[in-house]
Amino acid sequence: MGAVKGPSAVGRRPSAVGRQPSAVWRATSASLLCVAVALALTACARREAPPAADAAPPAEPYLAITHVTLVDVAQGVLVPGQNVVVRGGRIVKVGDTLAVNVPLRAEVVDGRGKFLIPGLWDMHVHALFNGEVARIFLPAFVASGVTGVRDMGGKLDVLRAARWAVLAGTLVGPRIVAAGVILDGPQPVDSSVSFAISTPEAGRAAVDSLARAGVDFIKVYTLLPRDAYFAVLREAARLHLPVAGHVPAGVTTLEAADSGQQSIEHLRDEVEPLCALATAPACVRLFDSLRTHRTSLVPTLVVLRVKAILNDSSLVQDPRLAAVPALVRNAWEAIRSGNQGRLPDYWREKRTRFFGELALTGAAWRDSVRLLAGTDAGALYTYPGSSLHDELVQLVRAGLTPAAALRAATLAPAEFLGATDSLGAVARGMVADLVLLGADPLADIGNTRTVEAVVLRGRLFRRAALDSLAGRAPPSGSATPDTTAVRDTGTPRPPSQRF
Repeated sequence: MGAVKGPSAVGRRPSAVGRQPSAVWRATSASLLCVAVALALTACARREAPPAADAAPPAEPYLAITHVTLVDVAQGVLVPGQNVVVRGGRIVKVGDTLAVNVPLRAEVVDGRGKFLIPGLWDMHVHALFNGEVARIFLPAFVASGVTGVRDMGGKLDVLRAARWAVLAGTLVGPRIVAAGVILDGPQPVDSSVSFAISTPEAGRAAVDSLARAGVDFIKVYTLLPRDAYFAVLREAARLHLPVAGHVPAGVTTLEAADSGQQSIEHLRDEVEPLCALATAPACVRLFDSLRTHRTSLVPTLVVLRVKAILNDSSLVQDPRLAAVPALVRNAWEAIRSGNQGRLPDYWREKRTRFFGELALTGAAWRDSVRLLAGTDAGALYTYPGSSLHDELVQLVRAGLTPAAALRAATLAPAEFLGATDSLGAVARGMVADLVLLGADPLADIGNTRTVEAVVLRGRLFRRAALDSLAGRAPPSGSATPDTTAVRDTGTPRPPSQRF
């Protein structure tokens, strides 16, 4: 069997945690002496009856958002004058203000003049490659209304530590669907977060190892050998793990779609060679396959745009840079500086190519290919949370309607994850991941930036609380544990993502 080189992926199943023993009530005997009042009476004893059952736990509090306009992302319409009641992390009531009463003692948010959407998802991020980065990035996602992320490659110890901290409530962070370690070729593009795979046997072993570690899907990358790629697909299918990522150099995008890869990232080398013209026969065939197999495209237009304007000084004047960890900021600047000597023709070609990527994204949408909003947050000048709003603007620029762009960050991720019973809509029974906006996103997609409050797992974050999360690490002692102290051996993994 070929050796798998790279970070260890072996993890243990979690032991039961957080289980509270039932309160035990014991009746105590108390003898009360009855004293004669008039004549001497016989003393008697009275025993208190024990409680009939254990004391009930405290009732979970209600949260009510009243007189708000719901955004029905499925239909792309507004539903005004609604009350939304949340309890225990779920939406329990939704309806007209005259029909849905606000429970007594509920925490009330006045939604007059405001718009309520499902929590946003960024379906392509890199937040888990470093513990300090995770401590800063994860709260920043929530501050911008991003209540779920799909992490496309990082370190398993950081993933475990972040998930435990979020579940334990010691770190505010979104729901995390994660690949863990990337599967790449014998000489990986980034060996710090990749397994080096050279044979089909090594590919199967890597998938098995990641499955034991509790990842949610398998991420494949550009240099993965062709025979190993197909072995990875087969093994992942056997273990019911989705496969997503780049299309390896030795595989065509059409083969990837036909063989079951569930999402294809970026567009550059994966789709563009077939689709110089969206009407070209090869491109039509590709779109047919993507649509038939429900293979999603994640254009990540915001990072493609950055690469096209990397010589533009506005990138380093962005005020969001101040909140980016120094190690990330310095890496971005090194890449930008290294490209400053390129000739003007190079940048003209880059910009022309980006306009082609915009056109291709619009053509795929018009041909009913499912698009997912993703940013590559953590890559060049792409920011946790706020860059998703930039991505939605670029999707509209590509030709999508505001409603379609909003679906790419709400309903489409729920469909992709098989979680439409819990995510992607403001409806009774759904998880209470919600974003309250100050302006209508269907009128202008840029209005998704007007976040006034976020509800995450039923917990309300008003604007002041969101401001405290944005671009700032949590206070000392309340953050993700130092990942340098976390080891694969002996460290139980948290439960897989559940909705």
